[in-house]
Amino acid sequence: MSAAHLPPHASDAHQARRALPEMLQIATAISGAASLPALLRQILSSARDLTLSDAGSIYLVEQEKGEKRLWFTAFQNSSLAARGAGIDSGLLDVRFPITPERLVGWTALHGEVLNLPDVYAIPPDRPYHFDAGLDRRTGYRAVSMLVVPLRTMAGDVVGVMQLINRKQESSSMLTPETAAALVRPYDAGDQQLIEALAALAAVCVERAQALEGQQRQIDSMIALLAGAIDARSAHTGQHCSRVPELALLLAEAAEAIEVGPLAAFRFQGEAERREFRTAAWLHDCGKLVTPEAVVEKATKLDAPTNRIHEIRTRFEVLLRDGHIARLEGLLAGGDPATLQRDFAQLEQELQRDFACVARCNQGSEGTDPEDLAQLQRLAVRRWWRHFDDRLGLGWEEQARRSGPPVPLPAPESLLSDAPHHRLPRPAAEVPEASWGFNLTVPELLYNRGELYNLSVARGTLTGEEIYKIREHMIHTIVMLESMAFPPSMDRVAEIAGGHHETLDGRGYPRGLTAEQLSIPARILAIADIFEALTAADRPYKRGMPLSQSLAILAGLRDRGRIDADLFDLFLRSGVYLTYAQRFLAADQIDPVDLDALLQPRPPSP
Repeated sequence: MSAAHLPPHASDAHQARRALPEMLQIATAISGAASLPALLRQILSSARDLTLSDAGSIYLVEQEKGEKRLWFTAFQNSSLAARGAGIDSGLLDVRFPITPERLVGWTALHGEVLNLPDVYAIPPDRPYHFDAGLDRRTGYRAVSMLVVPLRTMAGDVVGVMQLINRKQESSSMLTPETAAALVRPYDAGDQQLIEALAALAAVCVERAQALEGQQRQIDSMIALLAGAIDARSAHTGQHCSRVPELALLLAEAAEAIEVGPLAAFRFQGEAERREFRTAAWLHDCGKLVTPEAVVEKATKLDAPTNRIHEIRTRFEVLLRDGHIARLEGLLAGGDPATLQRDFAQLEQELQRDFACVARCNQGSEGTDPEDLAQLQRLAVRRWWRHFDDRLGLGWEEQARRSGPPVPLPAPESLLSDAPHHRLPRPAAEVPEASWGFNLTVPELLYNRGELYNLSVARGTLTGEEIYKIREHMIHTIVMLESMAFPPSMDRVAEIAGGHHETLDGRGYPRGLTAEQLSIPARILAIADIFEALTAADRPYKRGMPLSQSLAILAGLRDRGRIDADLFDLFLRSGVYLTYAQRFLAADQIDPVDLDALLQPRPPSP
């Protein structure tokens, strides 16, 4: 008997009363649903209620590597649930190929409805058949079945809804023995209603796939940016992958807190968690435009190669000149002993002076003031150049060498701060005041002066290079605020852009205060600092042990730079140790005095 000629039934009145409210409820749910599986379960429940179906399931069509499969997404069964006999969890969330032998596979392939009064009485000449294996495993008896495609407006089948056992009375509980007597076939009204409901379900699937596609697009951009940083430098690349790991560990610990200042912190759903994760991944995306030579400047004279070799050659020239002077003195009849003593004294002096240059080039935490004074004395020492220093230069470097060439041979300073070492800053590299950045922009883009670089008191970077490093935060904020993130991720720039800010307002690039810094931004700041301190793959420093790294963080807490409550949680929760065991070398994981670290100390005057 076809669905169009099935007799009416008294329960049709129930269906008519419930149809419109259920449809409106589902339409409303579609507009605000965040989880497709949850919404499909709601649609399946409504379809069963409207048709008095005892059981049902929904399958979605997936495509991977050109092959379409059906994903068993939702399953409901009133009679099994009443008996406390659910379906084996191993049968849910499975994928299987779409084949015409299966009922749902045939509908998925052909996009046509199957309305079967008794699935055990399907004519043998049909291309499909009912698989009774599930009935046998669960102790159930399927009788009538309605299999409807979830078809989009474009005609694509994105899933299949399967309703089982259209009951005569909603209160009936079915057993294998009573099912045939308590079940009736699905009629034309049922089929028409479920086809309409299936169309709504298809809208849900299409919408969810569109959102997933948007999220994949965002994720691909994140992967692209992070990958580009990885490709530029293995050192910064490891930083960009480790900071999110540490930040998420600390965020999860903060979410678990139920009392105290952090008790109110919670991510409001997966969307906020994803927003934070994205900000952590992109917190240093501005380093894409930071020159690698600055990021990895291991010595003061690196620009981008270590110019200590050029300076050493000048010392070699002076020593060779001394050797020639000694030989010329001997030819002129000079006293050999005196000439040898003078040459030995010159050699000793040059070796001592070059050692001073080499020490200064290393960029320790603090350069000896006597060495800095010696550099000034060396700068006035001369050597003679016999070749034109303008040959073989690029046009930009040629343009910086103004004035007529100096006649050869020409005297040169042993350590030079020449005009051509001063690289002007293009006007376009000065950020507009409207951004509110607090970084003072140096006059020059770079100063390559040898004496200027060697005289840096701490570290290896000049003032111009420190700005260039910090400028990555300007680029990060500009880049992230220019990206078209969805509304659910509109705080990515704020979170990522705040990890170099400090609670006392002395950070950069905007000098924000504690009131302006969110908990996620504060978490990211701690993660960024700790990773940088412990990282063992930087060319300009060695990875610090745990005790030293935590002591530095404790000092920042005591000076009001980082969040004291988060740092306390960082220690008490063991997040620091979890991270260390995952990413640090064994010799860096030394004993830590937690009691001492947890006691704030007044900052040093």
